[in-house]
Amino acid sequence: MSDGIKGAHRPPLQPPEESLRLTRRRLLELGGGAAGLALVGADPTRAPAAPAAATNVVVIVLDNVRADYLRSKRIRTPNLDRLASESLRFSRYRPEVFPTIPARRSIMTGRRIYPFRGWRPVRGLPAEPGWEPIARNVPVFTDILGRAGYRTGYVTDNPHILGPAYDDFMRRFDRPGAVKGQVPFRGKPPGEVTPRQVRRHVIPALRKTFIRGRIAEYLAANAGRDGESDYLSARVFTAASEFLEQATAARKPFALVVDSFDPHEPWDPPEKYLRMYGSGRIDGVKAIQPFSPPGGEARTWGLSPRDLRRVRNLYAAEVTMVDAWLGRFLDRLAALGLAKSTAIVLCSDHGVLLGERGQVGKHSSQMHREVTEVPLMIRHPRGRRAGATSDYFASTHDIAPTVLAMLGKKVPKGMDGVDLSVVFRGARPPRRDHQTASYGRYVSATDGRWLLIADNQGRDKKLYDTRRDRAERRDVAARHPAVVRRLWGHVLRDGGGRRLPALSSAASPADVSRAL
Repeated sequence: MSDGIKGAHRPPLQPPEESLRLTRRRLLELGGGAAGLALVGADPTRAPAAPAAATNVVVIVLDNVRADYLRSKRIRTPNLDRLASESLRFSRYRPEVFPTIPARRSIMTGRRIYPFRGWRPVRGLPAEPGWEPIARNVPVFTDILGRAGYRTGYVTDNPHILGPAYDDFMRRFDRPGAVKGQVPFRGKPPGEVTPRQVRRHVIPALRKTFIRGRIAEYLAANAGRDGESDYLSARVFTAASEFLEQATAARKPFALVVDSFDPHEPWDPPEKYLRMYGSGRIDGVKAIQPFSPPGGEARTWGLSPRDLRRVRNLYAAEVTMVDAWLGRFLDRLAALGLAKSTAIVLCSDHGVLLGERGQVGKHSSQMHREVTEVPLMIRHPRGRRAGATSDYFASTHDIAPTVLAMLGKKVPKGMDGVDLSVVFRGARPPRRDHQTASYGRYVSATDGRWLLIADNQGRDKKLYDTRRDRAERRDVAARHPAVVRRLWGHVLRDGGGRRLPALSSAASPADVSRAL
């Protein structure tokens, strides 16, 4: 483990542009949404009162954030950098499952989801391995805190969490907050757009594909925005700030999850952020969805090196917008006097390829650093280990037991992640000399130097020496068969047996793309 402060405290990108008071519009937004979940009127006696001095916790999940886009000279993320300087960072954090829903199942339950044993397609979710609800009999860390007297909340614009498959999950919170606007959109979008408006955002190569309809749906869902405060990440963090105000007024400790789908595509930042990096126009349009999800080869959509630079501009601008509104939320937490009584965990579920290896987006066979290396930082309310870095092999299923341990709660036996908070006491979590992960039908294993990627039946094994080949471009499996065998052994053992389940998508590639 190495320590050291990296990055000085910086002010937020800009001051708040609007009051965070609880308006009727925001109240309806928090209490409405696809599931018809109530913000007001929850039974205040549903749990015993927790001690007034209890530590609060906020878990922030940002979708699609690459670790190399933070603390970067090119990308402006002053608020994430500020939080990092106040936190213990895990330099080798890597989700044990990908992408969106599998990762959140791991985060919330504290259980390994790999290797998707028993998976079956679920109505309302992409028919891809790992995409399923959290069963009611499986506790999530907020359940345990709720029973201990904490006020619990989950604020999100994540379209999969707001879909019908997760209605029961959202009902588990005292204050569920639904911010609608991402796609796939549940129900009929409230606005309307013209074909001309849609063409302004769809590159020619995608105008005859389902992407045209996807962008039309997104634009209709977000029609009528009056300013930056109406953008989705702004609405999510504003709703989260309002939760803080309500919790403060109630004088109860709280556990809040803020799940921001941005900076996931569509990349639709206000122009002021895009101007920080350069043009985002490709073939005369602002290409907010320049590829068919989940991803593939850039040449498929005719994206030139110049186009890819503009794709990176769009992504960077979206990251900076999310950073700005995160900063407002952190400032509100401090202004309410909660900073010294609130632990903060910030993580991401996966990254995104932006032209590396000729790829854009993500794919299960591409578990390379651009997709797998994402941030995890934990801010201790009393400033312990601020600015330090741990090289421990942390993962998504460690977050729930860590939160519970930091708040002095017993970790249930079913949670097989580890308590990372022991690092704050100068200790080290149980030894891990490798990581294994799964994305759809593919698996990976790394020991910090070598990276193995294969399909989960052991075919198509590729090995990369990440020390000599940081870009992970040269497959050296044929030259190092012993390393391949060793890493594949980790895959099998962590998967619980000699054979992993044979997985296949129950949907066509086009159906999966539409859902993602």
